[in-house]
Amino acid sequence: MEVGSSDGMGPSLIGQMVFFFHPIRAWELAVVASMEEQHDGKMATVRCKSGETFSVPVNADFLFLPTTPGVFDSFPDDLLEMPELHDALLLHVLRNRHARDLTYMRIGEMVLSVNPFKVIASQADNCMELYLDHLDTAKLPSGLPPHVWSVAHRAYVEMRARQANHSIIASGESGSGKTEACKKMLKYLCAASERVATDVAVSQRMQRISEKVQMSSVVMESFGNAKTVKNDNSSRFGKFMEVQFDADGVMMGLRVTPFLLERSRAVTCGADERVYHVFYQLVAGADGAMRERLRLGDARSFVLLGKGGCLSLKNNGIDDARDFQVLQAALTSIGFSEEEQDTLWSIVGSILHLQNITFEMRRIDDSALLSDGDAQTAAFVAGQLLLLPEPEAFVECLTTSTVVVGRDCLTKKLSVQKAGDQRNSICKFLYSKLFLFVIQKINAATLSSADFGQYESSPTGVDRLPPFSHREPTTWIALLDIFGFEDFQVNSLEQFCINLANEALQRQYTEKMFLLDMEEMRAEGVEPNITEFVDNQLCLVLLQGSKNSIISHLDDASLLDVERSRTNPDFVFLNSVTSAFFPDYQSAPGKKTRSVLDREKKMDNPSAYFYRGRLDDSSFTIRHYAGDVKYCINGFVEKNNDYVKDSCAQTMHDTTSWVLRGIIGTKDEMVGLMSDTYSPGSPTSPLRGSRCTVVSNFRHSLRLLMEMLTSSVCNWVRCIRPHSRRQAGLFDGKLVLEQLVATGVLSTLKQRQTNYPFRLKCKEFAHNYHILLQSRKSLGTKMTVKAKCLALLRAAGIREKSAQLGTSRVFLSTDAHRMLESRRVQIAKTMVTVVERYVAAFVSRAYVRLMLVSRHTLKLQRIFRVHMRIRRCVSQYYGELRRKRYERFLESTKLFLRAETNSRVELIKERESDVRTLWSEFRTRLVPLVEGVLRNVKAVEAKQRDSLISQSFSCYVAFRDAFVREAAVALEREKQRIAIKRERDASERSELLCTALVALQAVAAEEASTFQQLHDNVIAPMVKRLKAKARAIRRAKRWRDRRLQELYDARASELRRLAVVEAEELRREEERWRRLVGEEEYLNEMRYFCSFSDDTYGASPLFRAFLRDGVPSEVLHTPIDTSPRKSSSIGGVTSFRDYRNYMRDEFHRARINGTTPNYRPHKHREEVSCELCNFLLYPSRNNVATRPSVESLMEDTTRRRLDDEYGESDDSFDELHYERKVSDL
Repeated sequence: MEVGSSDGMGPSLIGQMVFFFHPIRAWELAVVASMEEQHDGKMATVRCKSGETFSVPVNADFLFLPTTPGVFDSFPDDLLEMPELHDALLLHVLRNRHARDLTYMRIGEMVLSVNPFKVIASQADNCMELYLDHLDTAKLPSGLPPHVWSVAHRAYVEMRARQANHSIIASGESGSGKTEACKKMLKYLCAASERVATDVAVSQRMQRISEKVQMSSVVMESFGNAKTVKNDNSSRFGKFMEVQFDADGVMMGLRVTPFLLERSRAVTCGADERVYHVFYQLVAGADGAMRERLRLGDARSFVLLGKGGCLSLKNNGIDDARDFQVLQAALTSIGFSEEEQDTLWSIVGSILHLQNITFEMRRIDDSALLSDGDAQTAAFVAGQLLLLPEPEAFVECLTTSTVVVGRDCLTKKLSVQKAGDQRNSICKFLYSKLFLFVIQKINAATLSSADFGQYESSPTGVDRLPPFSHREPTTWIALLDIFGFEDFQVNSLEQFCINLANEALQRQYTEKMFLLDMEEMRAEGVEPNITEFVDNQLCLVLLQGSKNSIISHLDDASLLDVERSRTNPDFVFLNSVTSAFFPDYQSAPGKKTRSVLDREKKMDNPSAYFYRGRLDDSSFTIRHYAGDVKYCINGFVEKNNDYVKDSCAQTMHDTTSWVLRGIIGTKDEMVGLMSDTYSPGSPTSPLRGSRCTVVSNFRHSLRLLMEMLTSSVCNWVRCIRPHSRRQAGLFDGKLVLEQLVATGVLSTLKQRQTNYPFRLKCKEFAHNYHILLQSRKSLGTKMTVKAKCLALLRAAGIREKSAQLGTSRVFLSTDAHRMLESRRVQIAKTMVTVVERYVAAFVSRAYVRLMLVSRHTLKLQRIFRVHMRIRRCVSQYYGELRRKRYERFLESTKLFLRAETNSRVELIKERESDVRTLWSEFRTRLVPLVEGVLRNVKAVEAKQRDSLISQSFSCYVAFRDAFVREAAVALEREKQRIAIKRERDASERSELLCTALVALQAVAAEEASTFQQLHDNVIAPMVKRLKAKARAIRRAKRWRDRRLQELYDARASELRRLAVVEAEELRREEERWRRLVGEEEYLNEMRYFCSFSDDTYGASPLFRAFLRDGVPSEVLHTPIDTSPRKSSSIGGVTSFRDYRNYMRDEFHRARINGTTPNYRPHKHREEVSCELCNFLLYPSRNNVATRPSVESLMEDTTRRRLDDEYGESDDSFDELHYERKVSDL
């Protein structure tokens, strides 16, 4: 909206509430204090709530005046209900909702989340029941506040109803709360599945699956999250969590697919950051036995933990020791055995100890060398933690590398830097394999039909849940938790891949929300309103195009052999992309990265998204959708070729631990991780071109991910980071506005509001609003669905601009939908009133009928009770008769039984006496028979015992003889085997020695040829250039000497000429002065000069002649003191000419004052200068000052005079500049 476009609008704004663009806080509410006219337009002075005043131009870019009343106090749950669309109003709603702890908002079916950085009671898990009570419908009641649960609720209900796969994408900047949002939605899906499960067995199994799913989040956060500058719990890997359901909506399991694990985070981190949480948790929470086994000290004893300068986060509420106990409980709950857990901690401890190792330089060949302490540390890691059978081989792998020459393998010593790189590669290799093992174990524990086990069979096995009977997963809901857009001080390959993934997701969002939406409207016959939005398709072409893209150039640079090439592959890559996308970078000025608020509206080719200034020696800039990011290319190619040497991998694979062997042998089949170590593309493999780099693998995985998202129904959760500090209650308006513009939230709002946000199928529309036609009897019931929809729209009085009827859908604007809903609710209330009346009448009539029936019932009850009394009396009479007959029958039966019993007792007694008699007779006959049998048995046993002893003794003798013979034979065979082995070892050693000599000769020949090529190509041309340069220097030196001599001769001749000219001038001046002052004064002056003729001064004969014959002009010009290193003895008087002038002034002053100057030497006080001649006088024994010697007056000062008179003016020769020219030559 443009404000203040006319002259009459200015005064009307004074005193009104407006939004103005604050230079720091973006759009803010203020009051217009005054208006004034300036040469460049109208300016408004606004006063914000804090009391600050600002002067802003009156235009749409800096000032916004809402026209809807009450807009300042309206904070709707659904942003589509905003009365006006503007950045200022949207930011005002978000700021106020954030201040009221209303962190979630709806944009139609999408949810916007602002991270509160605190726990809010109204959004706790106990409030989840309010949403779970409506699992029968996808549309939640309007009274429920917006939440990420609503997104999971709609996806779950529609998945059950339509049997279609859904995906939920949580996107946003790092630290915006994506991981927490995914955890809440995952917890909601578990709770919904438990609510749906009706069978007791299925419900119990669902509870166990839910517990394992919740525990898996704890494990993944410990092994995959770390502290960064923006987030204390930042996910350093992306995860695609596929929650599988059966046809009834019961959860069958969870499959986690990770991609692009930040492997470098296991060995290094930036300032004020930390490596992965598990390292700190192990050091802080390990018990005594574990500390002793792993040799763990405190956190300060490990170099890895202190690289970021942040050892503890207790001030932020994070306790590493407590988290370690929670992690151990989670591992046990998932199904990790004790041996597997010990192996995990051994690998983590190995990385900690390996990072403490430092390398020294060997003086002989500058190769890396381990000190005794570091060698012992490496041996402890190999032997005690990794359980390698040959620890010395592992220690050797740290400082050596195996090079393939033809079919031979040679060992090459590494430099200190390359040894450190190899150590880091081993650590990253171990941690990536460990992470993959943890993810596969989680999948095996949570999936009912997972095929887990890339390694040998475990004694304990995998704790799998019993499978469902006759149940298979049919649909899934995927939760995509991807790392947020990142822009640090130094951005490397990890940030490039992270931002590439965010670019692809933004493109997928743009395509779904804008392009496909408009195509759908056109397919329905409705012309959409074109909404301006940012399309980043060209940026994706620049980043990951198939032919000419940054990834293709990086893969080409990665094919260079880093160890044999003399060119830095990183700069090869930088020059390649610069020449392809920005060839004129030398003429481009260096500038800072720009925000999305200052960006140009549209860029028409992929090269426009690439920038490099002439000062960017090792970096380039990409204009991403969220802002410009400068990437530093140092290490790009090395990280793209991230691998570990085959010899090191094979050494670790020979471990005696079956768990560790399985971890190292885990296949890299996850999305976005590097290829297998033993693939043909390793650097020492002959099939070198087949290696899959990190970025190409990630591009392929990203394409598969986009295809999977496109094939499903997408749901979005846009997460916003309210400020850059991790504190609750803060709100940075400019940061939030940048995220809203970058993610296209405002464009989405405009698209939804202007292009009919409510779209119902014709049948659904007719079913929902058919009651609007009940009052029109003229309309027939035999109408088509489309005609009925058109009649409904006409009956509601909706204009054509507010609603459009397509081929199969009805498109409604917000106002039209609100009007239809209000009319439907009104008619429904009227119908409910009528129905209530009919029901009341029916109930009253039924009550009267019930009262009549109750009267007849009472009469029937009385008749029935009389009838029952009569029947009871008759039954009692017949019962008494039956009782008496039974008693008589019982007495007769008793008498009969008593007589029968007595007779049977007598019979039994007679039979018992007969049996006793027979038994006694049998015993008397049996005793002798038994005694005879026993005697026979004893005799037989004695014979058998003797025969058995004799047989045993004979067997023993035979066995002893056979054993002696076999021992002799075995001893002879062993002697023969030892002799044969010695001969074989000798032959093998000789063969190995011959092979080593051949290899050494091959290496020597190769080195000789290499040196010869180096001499021919580099050393010989360099020597020629040096000789040519030396000849040029000698020529320049001779030329300089000649030039100096010429200049010195020219200067001497010029000085002689000047001396003659000046002498002539002085002579004429002396004659003129002699005539002017008179002969008498001239003679007085000469008498004073005669005082120097005393022999005590040691005057020379030349000087005496000069005093006697007069002062020639040449002598008058001669300086008194010519030493350039000490001051003159006469102060400012430097020559006889100056002294004559001085004496002339003295005579003139004496004549004016009426005094006569003293020409004779006079007395001076001690250390006092002579006032007449300014000589420095020295005290003698009689305290009489003496004049300085004549030598101090007669020293040659020609050089000083020449420097003083001609040093500044003679600029014909500059020795310093000349020396620079000669050195350049």
